[in-house]
Amino acid sequence: MVDRSGQPYRIGFVMEYSIGHVTFTQMLQRVVERDPSVRAEWFLIGPTTEVWPATMFPFSRNYTLSASASARRMVGRAPAFDVLFMHTQTVTLFMASLMRRLPSVISTDGTPKNIDESWPWHHEASRPVEAVKRRLLSSVLRRATYMMPWSEWCARSLVDDYGVEPGRARIVRPGVDVASWDVGPRTGGGPLRVLFVGGVFERKGGPDLLAALQALDVDWECDIVTKSDVPGGPRVRVHRHLDQDDPELRALFGAADVFVLPTVGDTMGLAIVEAMAAGLPVVSTRIGALSEVVLEGTTGFLVQPGDVAALAEALKRLAARPELRREMGAAARRRACQLFDERANGPEVLELLKTAADQGAGAGRAG
Repeated sequence: MVDRSGQPYRIGFVMEYSIGHVTFTQMLQRVVERDPSVRAEWFLIGPTTEVWPATMFPFSRNYTLSASASARRMVGRAPAFDVLFMHTQTVTLFMASLMRRLPSVISTDGTPKNIDESWPWHHEASRPVEAVKRRLLSSVLRRATYMMPWSEWCARSLVDDYGVEPGRARIVRPGVDVASWDVGPRTGGGPLRVLFVGGVFERKGGPDLLAALQALDVDWECDIVTKSDVPGGPRVRVHRHLDQDDPELRALFGAADVFVLPTVGDTMGLAIVEAMAAGLPVVSTRIGALSEVVLEGTTGFLVQPGDVAALAEALKRLAARPELRREMGAAARRRACQLFDERANGPEVLELLKTAADQGAGAGRAG
């Protein structure tokens, strides 16, 4: 690090603030509060943030273009920052002019190509809009001081599909407060208690889970935490209004025997990381970077998206062997502590930002 004579690092955090990105933002906010060498300003770009009415500019109906325009307007000229941090590339398309003057780090859980491959419901906009997005994104990626992919899967796409220099793609995994997720031992008695946490029930594979449960010949109960309108039943309890820090949500993790998220469209599910930190075996799908999170046969099981029979078989194995659930849950907890602890990963994010800042305004790459 260069000698800053005790001056704090002035960092602008431009954050996509929706679904799992909220969890990531909250992690960074906690980490920044613990670091007196950082002075942060936060720009939170949610799905309802608008910079122009859609009636005036039809392209503003495109989420990426609208979010990027909103971010650029909110940040303004940003003369007081030493470095800009942007998560994800969704908010970066109009930042190129700032990135010529300021060092910058772009964090992402998945490139657009990653998302096209792993989200079956992801639809491209019209060809002219997509062409504009590709040109803008290419320019932004060339100017970033560092890219910060969350996974090896994402890093490969940045290098292979977008021409990012390997040395500028620094993998830093997201983190959770693993200490707060230590819910203690489980009794393992009674019916198999299954927990599902996913904001969009269909995309997270909720219908496949319900179908698999109906195929089980063992006693089970299921708690579903979602924002979607899902009917409950005699053995299915639906919780639609629980926030991340709600004690009732933590109690559900503590009471569960297994966490199941058979998602059919994902990059890296932070709910899975939280379940692992809570000591739960995980059943999920081979999609996105989830195989880098869940170790098949060690911390849980992975099946192909939409394979209800394989999902039911994994649940049967866990239902029949309480000792296997305990072993996998303990291994999941250890893996979460090793790879996804915010007290290690959060400071690593800040260190990368400080490195970029220390390289000076010339660190931005000209396109």
